[in-house]
Amino acid sequence: MTSNQRNWIVFLGAIVVTSLAAATYLALAGSSNETILVALRCSARLAFVVLLVVFVARPLQQMFRTQFTAMLLRNRRMLGIAFAGIHTAHLGLIIYRSRVVENFDFTVGANLPGAFSYTVMLLMFLTSFNATVKMLGPKRWRTLHKLGLYWLFIGFTQTQLPESLDHLDQLEPANWVMLALVAIALVIRLTAYLAQRRQSV
Repeated sequence: MTSNQRNWIVFLGAIVVTSLAAATYLALAGSSNETILVALRCSARLAFVVLLVVFVARPLQQMFRTQFTAMLLRNRRMLGIAFAGIHTAHLGLIIYRSRVVENFDFTVGANLPGAFSYTVMLLMFLTSFNATVKMLGPKRWRTLHKLGLYWLFIGFTQTQLPESLDHLDQLEPANWVMLALVAIALVIRLTAYLAQRRQSV
């Protein structure tokens, strides 16, 4: 099996598994605005956890150099592609919600940051194949994926916060867990960066 074939299998597999899980839940719980929102939150948080693993894979390997961290780094591209698949299924749920729920207006113009995030995600996915990697070149590929990773990380983190810091009491326990993972991920990256700077001095 080629790496390109593996990419498609991971991407489509993530879409299918996420979609089947959401469809099973909605079949049992019924398709209402509330149940669709639950499915959306679950798929978004799952995608976010995968993204966080991608975010810390390299710094973890730089810090610990164990077989596990090496495995994470080795499979970072596959994890990124799985993230893209899960979040593509999440987009499908948003479209489904627009068809089922009355007065729910789903337009790209209404959520430009979200639309841009999906564009970034799509570009990162499409440049995970051998031909596009070669076409971009190493420098441009690294720039796109590094900036894209930070953009997605910031965008997903923002979704876990309330509209105003005065409404922190409205956060669910799951939001606090996600934010704690964000803090841990930032500490890991900062620690690895400082350690690398000390070594280069």
